[in-house]
Amino acid sequence: MHQTTRKILDFFYPNVCPRCGIILHPEETVCDACAEKMLLSQNDYCQKCGKTNCMCQYRKLAYDRAVVACRYDKESAPAVLALKESKNTNFAYFTARILAERLRHGSYYQVQETDYVMPVPMHKAKQKQRGYNQAGLIARELAELLHLPYREDVLYKEKSAAEQHTLTSAQERAKNVGSFGIREVSLENMRIILCDDVLTTGSTMNRCAELLKFKGAAFVTAAAASSTSPPEQKETTKHKEESLL
Repeated sequence: MHQTTRKILDFFYPNVCPRCGIILHPEETVCDACAEKMLLSQNDYCQKCGKTNCMCQYRKLAYDRAVVACRYDKESAPAVLALKESKNTNFAYFTARILAERLRHGSYYQVQETDYVMPVPMHKAKQKQRGYNQAGLIARELAELLHLPYREDVLYKEKSAAEQHTLTSAQERAKNVGSFGIREVSLENMRIILCDDVLTTGSTMNRCAELLKFKGAAFVTAAAASSTSPPEQKETTKHKEESLL
């Protein structure tokens, strides 16, 4: 790109950190200081359910393992909400890189054996309004980094009676996920990485994994950009906690 053109674009559309707003180099997605505050250590969450407060003993999960990049709390909320509100997509690309690195070193199977990377779907009207499906941005970038096939035509989302972020309890969220569907496809013995931006109760991810298993999928990995902390560890914040679809 011509230097003059790049300078003009950088002036009007600077690449900034989605959390603190500091100007970044073109190849950067999040500044080092914010990355350190948002990242969740692999030792700090359950490798099965993806939660820092393991919920495996309380419910049967359809997905087989989980990999998470960041915690969802007051530190990461600005970056997550910037992604959800179409203000800055850097968080999607930042977390996709973290997820790719962690999946490469996973112990369940070689990541090259994965058949597809898929996003948790968003209703068409909502996606048109937002301009993209944030889970799709994460999944597509992850697929590219891992050199795996990407598909977004398998699962779909019907408009539900209530948005997930308006529901406060796990029971309400679980009841509200019936609006997801799957098309007539065969996934017999396939291994799938299913991506979403926030893992709260796991109801959305679990429902989508159930549908994939119903069509024959052998192994589903839940890949979440962020995961919420136990309620007792959360600090009061004015930010919305989640806007899953």
